Order: sequence, then C-alpha cells, then structure tokens
Amino acid sequence: MTRIYRLLHQLFPAKFLAICVLSITLIFNSAVFTAYQPPSDQKPPSGYSDSSGVR
Repeated sequence: MTRIYRLLHQLFPAKFLAICVLSITLIFNSAVFTAYQPPSDQKPPSGYSDSSGVR
C-alpha cells in the first residue's frame, strides 16, 4: 500500500492535487448557483433596511 502512495506522490505533487480539488469545488459550486431559480412569488425587499418579502 505504501508503494501506491509513493507512486501517486511522485506522479501528482501535492500542489497539483490541491489545485485540482479546489478547481472542481469551484466549478461544482458555480454550477449549483447558476441552476438556482427563485420561486415565482418571491418579491425583492422594498428598501435597504426592510427584509420583508415572500420567501
């Protein structure tokens, strides 16, 4: 088992793996936010300090 870990560390340095994981996370999160559709009865707040609105 340690041979596999050693081989993986030689082929894929830690910095490369970290960049891949962060990139995949960012892509996934942006895809989720893009697909969000607010409910049709949702209204924006009437003012900056007013948080009223149908949720």
